[in-house]
Amino acid sequence: SNFKSKKTNGMSSLSALATVFEMFKPRRTNANFNDAGRMAWGCVCEARKVVEQAAQKFVNQKEEIEERLEAIKIKEELPDLKSLNVSGGDNETKKEEDENDDTDAKNDAIMKDKFANERKWREMQHAYSSILQAVVSNKYIHLLMKRDLLSTMRLEYELWCPLCDAFAPNPFVKTKFEASFLPGNVSAFPYPAGKDHYQMCRSSKEEMQQTMLGFVPQVDNVGEIARGGKKGRDFFLDLSSAMNEMYTNEYAVSEKVWRRREQVRAAIEQVMSNSREFPPGTKVAVFGSSANGFGSPNSDLDLCLSIPASAADFTNDGKGVEAMTNLASKFTAAGMRDVNTERLTARIPIVKFNVPYNDNGTEILVECDLSLQNPLALLNTSLLRTYATISPMTCVLASIIKRWAKSRDINNPSKHTLSSYGYVLMLTYFLKNARRGDGNPILPNLQWVDPQWAQNPTNPYREIAAKPKSPQTLVAHPTLENYVVNSYFYRQGLEGLQKYCADNNGPSTIGVLLASFFHYFAYTFDYKKHVVSLGNKLVEKEVKAEEDGWSVYKSGLAIEDPFELFYDVAHVVKANNFLHIKKEFALAYSKIANEAQSKRDIITGKELIDMICEPVSQDEGRD
Repeated sequence: SNFKSKKTNGMSSLSALATVFEMFKPRRTNANFNDAGRMAWGCVCEARKVVEQAAQKFVNQKEEIEERLEAIKIKEELPDLKSLNVSGGDNETKKEEDENDDTDAKNDAIMKDKFANERKWREMQHAYSSILQAVVSNKYIHLLMKRDLLSTMRLEYELWCPLCDAFAPNPFVKTKFEASFLPGNVSAFPYPAGKDHYQMCRSSKEEMQQTMLGFVPQVDNVGEIARGGKKGRDFFLDLSSAMNEMYTNEYAVSEKVWRRREQVRAAIEQVMSNSREFPPGTKVAVFGSSANGFGSPNSDLDLCLSIPASAADFTNDGKGVEAMTNLASKFTAAGMRDVNTERLTARIPIVKFNVPYNDNGTEILVECDLSLQNPLALLNTSLLRTYATISPMTCVLASIIKRWAKSRDINNPSKHTLSSYGYVLMLTYFLKNARRGDGNPILPNLQWVDPQWAQNPTNPYREIAAKPKSPQTLVAHPTLENYVVNSYFYRQGLEGLQKYCADNNGPSTIGVLLASFFHYFAYTFDYKKHVVSLGNKLVEKEVKAEEDGWSVYKSGLAIEDPFELFYDVAHVVKANNFLHIKKEFALAYSKIANEAQSKRDIITGKELIDMICEPVSQDEGRD
């Protein structure tokens, strides 16, 4: 009845059908499912009709958009009056300017329609692929459907590529339109299906991947590669060694750098105290990559003015911005350079400046950002710093992942890609869900780990049922009324957790985990259904839609902030950029897997890291 309804575009029906097939698990396997099977196949046929209609609509709108673009192009190619020495004076010039503005507006409107049309078609294909995936992965589905029908659906699913978000052309149909848009002529799928038929589908998919992605993704499991004899073990051993060496030489922060940062922080705090602009007890605190253990010696210094709780109203009545403005002038008088106050009107006011530092006779300019009252940033910094303390291996992994993301141009929120903080959260999520040989997590979840277990980690791993709620753990949100943040995480007596995490760090572990991280977010993580969250259970997008108003139809990346649970760290990532990021995960993994299985001489670990982190070229750049 949902499929027959005229009130929907079919997306909800496809999603519901996928859920039904996914959950099909009969109590009795000897029951008669003939009637249910007929209804199920009827729904699959209706789903195909929905996809066919969507394909036709996509093609029609695509042709109409191309005609509109062509009309504008023809108009732009016409000679203007000035080139023909024909002028209508100022009025004519004004008319031409208006026409140019109108053309730009039309171009923008057409491109929006183009992207919307492509997005809807991708979402429709994705929804249909979810049905196929649910069918082929359910071990009870043979009780519901006949073999020939299952054979057809398995061949269809073989054509689906989640990285392209598209089905490859159907090799069993004759017309161009049917070959380009599934399902096409379903009866053309052969039965029984043999190895040659599946190979035809794989070949069609690989040809599409080469065209759309520029490479054929490698999907073999990294564990099988690592266990593939001495060559595989030596490969990951060398990769791990190169990662550790690169971290030590380029990313590990020395005591000398820590002292420099502390001296700069203290100098800024002294200027602030002498200004008498802020309540007594106000401190300058460092947060972000300069303090959380996931930065480098060259990280900028992010600082904030921590106002005492007794003077909380100071930031709410405008006094804070006025005091920050006056403090900026004091910075200039104190010898600090390039003081910039343009962001004092932001939600969290910020002053940017450089502090000269004498390093054995050589002047160094330390770039600083000073914000006003940012307690949640300090809380996040403390959480990540604790993870870095118990698991230095996590810092090594994060340094290579951030190096990769920057090189591949997918680490810039201002360009609608993901922040470094977002990638660190993805890594932490992956490590807390990855399992050791004994079934325990690679990285304990500090916000949920049982304190008694943390002090003496033994089998099995344990978590608490609920976070403690007390005046010490419940903190009022600095900008949102009536929103309370639970700041709890395990942070005392870390020796037991340090020993537990050190036991994970075998000679080749880091290299295997890096490859596994890329593989997981390229192929395993379900972006359509789930949220990257450091909570104690799997978080679904439908739940976030109900609780926090997140888009349930957003098929891209969503990352829940560890403390501001309503905040999506990945909200800046646009749909096309998400697809590009997912492609980059697959490309990085494919480079590792291909080299690990190559029959030629294995390249060194350093050469492999350089290959993974190869700077993106202009030809590879996104439109």
